[in-house]
Amino acid sequence: MKNLLVKMVSVGLWVGTAAFGSGYKCTSADTDQGRWSVQMYNRTTHETRVPSIIVISNELQGTVLKRNGTQINKVIRTNTVQFVMEGNRLIDADTVIFQVARKEGREVLKKGEETSGQLILVRDGLREVVSLTCARYLKN
Repeated sequence: MKNLLVKMVSVGLWVGTAAFGSGYKCTSADTDQGRWSVQMYNRTTHETRVPSIIVISNELQGTVLKRNGTQINKVIRTNTVQFVMEGNRLIDADTVIFQVARKEGREVLKKGEETSGQLILVRDGLREVVSLTCARYLKN
């Protein structure tokens, strides 16, 4: 009986500490900079999705922006979720907004299911919007 209890506690601890992840892998159609790619991964703990990393690249320059955890501000809107970050010279923007069409807490996308997204580059008060097709990423 004691061995069974030890095994049950061990399995419970292992399952309870398993790391789960989610996010999006997005691409654009051809643009002046080639195709854009945005990859965003969440750290998932206790049903909460905390943005862990966003990597933005294009065909001509490669990786142009990488932001981690506290450098990403998550904004939940009515029909979208936005991830707002400070830009840099490589991406040629003061502010970068990665936006995904979904209803946070009301809509669940399955692994590989697609939704629309946008990469919004803000510089000198002007916005450049790149349309994206985003596939849901899930790891468990």
